[in-house]
Amino acid sequence: MFLPRSPGAAAVPHKKTKERWMEMSAKKAAASVDTPLPEVPAQDAPASEPKRKTQKSAKSTPRRGRPPLSPEIYIETGGHQYNVTDIVERAKADYRLTHKVGVQSCKIYIKPEDGAAYYVVNKVEGKLDL
Repeated sequence: MFLPRSPGAAAVPHKKTKERWMEMSAKKAAASVDTPLPEVPAQDAPASEPKRKTQKSAKSTPRRGRPPLSPEIYIETGGHQYNVTDIVERAKADYRLTHKVGVQSCKIYIKPEDGAAYYVVNKVEGKLDL
């Protein structure tokens, strides 16, 4: 950075800029003077001690605040009321009776006029009576 000059005067570098430049060049010169390189252990040699987990990562801290929202959804039709959460749990339980594989996908179709809920869990179809 240069100071503004008057006509006919020579350009003079700013004092702070010159000081910074001198400091930086001194640091570079000091760093380049025969600094020993850190020793790298051979890859074939076994590790002297196995790495240990830190105490922070070993313990899981409990979450604070509100628990996640789990809405209760009801369907009312023809004088009957059906809890959707209950139907979902019943469909999953019915699937688990015959299959050991965990639930990856779950689709439920509720037909109140038939009094039934049809489900597809992991491409397996089923029917529940409401």
